[in-house]
Amino acid sequence: MMWIDQLEKIAPVRSSGESRLFVVEPRSEEEFRNVVNLIRSNGLKAHVIGTGENGIGEPVTADVYISTRRYVGISESSDSDLYVKVKSGTVFLDLLKNLERNGMWIPFWHEGTVGGFASINRPFHYSLFHGYPRDWLLGARIVTGLGEVINSGSRTPKFSSGYKIWKAMSGALGKLGIYLEHIIRVIPKPEEIFVAEIASEKVNDAIMKGASGITVFMVEKELWTAWFMGHSRFIRKVSEEYRQAEIPQCEGERITSVINSRGEEAESVRRLKAKCIVSFYGTGYSRVYNGDEVSELRKQGFKVIGEKGCRAECIPQPSQSFLLLKRALDPEGIFL
Repeated sequence: MMWIDQLEKIAPVRSSGESRLFVVEPRSEEEFRNVVNLIRSNGLKAHVIGTGENGIGEPVTADVYISTRRYVGISESSDSDLYVKVKSGTVFLDLLKNLERNGMWIPFWHEGTVGGFASINRPFHYSLFHGYPRDWLLGARIVTGLGEVINSGSRTPKFSSGYKIWKAMSGALGKLGIYLEHIIRVIPKPEEIFVAEIASEKVNDAIMKGASGITVFMVEKELWTAWFMGHSRFIRKVSEEYRQAEIPQCEGERITSVINSRGEEAESVRRLKAKCIVSFYGTGYSRVYNGDEVSELRKQGFKVIGEKGCRAECIPQPSQSFLLLKRALDPEGIFL
């Protein structure tokens, strides 16, 4: 491959101090291994990307950007056993469209690749009931920083042997290794989804009536919503009891994740001043649009991650468990 020849010439360019953006797009497992081994042997640093449009934190300066966007496709799918096996560069919304043809579904939304869906591990409106993306990962095929390809997990959620490496990598933003392929749990797609406006004191009542998620929007005023899904008969009954909510569209040049206690998301961020705040009840996660800088929020005692528009120290210091995994999967620290 031409880019492999070019990759071997990066080390002298790097040592000369010249800055050059170099992106490789492997199309096979063997090419991914070759890339990682060349990076190691030349003493380079790499950053894993998908579409390149959903980066978290400050821009990463790497010698090589390893893109998964040419490694796409569904390898295997079973509606009876409720799983899909898909390559990491596949666009997540394309995967959803493919599943919907057979009436199947993954209850999340991500405008990037399947690898990004797993690596970012961001909750969604239905996460009170359906959890985080990592809860839907049954297994994965992975390239480590040592150039080794390993299988972790299986097609069944009852898998219990060995370390759950594929789950540990979820949320690590590609800093522990490269997802090659995922086994993801699927469920039948609900006939309808209804978003109800509820009173804040009626959260438990909505949950008891079958709400899959509770989302709190803070724009000009506080709006509590309950997300119901299921058969049309069930939705008709719900819609007779609740008024349909008008969902605000939140956008911003600066987006910050605030992590807090589960069930106390809205209470935690009420005192913040921002263009828009969205809290996912029961997940410990809120998104703040055009609020204070990350450094200012940390001074106020918040645990935060700078998702977009963050200038420095966007990601918190790594935990001891993360550092242990880093030493095991990427001991030479090639993934940034």
